[in-house]
Amino acid sequence: MIRVKERKTTKAGFDSLVVEIPRDFAVDHGLPERSLATLTVRDGKILSEIIEYSADDENEVDEFLNDFPGFDEEMRSLGD
Repeated sequence: MIRVKERKTTKAGFDSLVVEIPRDFAVDHGLPERSLATLTVRDGKILSEIIEYSADDENEVDEFLNDFPGFDEEMRSLGD
């Protein structure tokens, strides 16, 4: 079951929801165990989604970048 963490409704009839992705689903699909999704919904249909990760995941990314110091610069050069 998906738990809604936060919900906002705009005057235009859009709902913005922050939901916690179930652990088993997240792990099965290669996401961190604790992941959140921001959904934009109108008339019961999902229009857009953004997957967010928890603070623990940010710490893991920082550790990874410390282990591979050139990786961050390499990724930035690919984006240019």
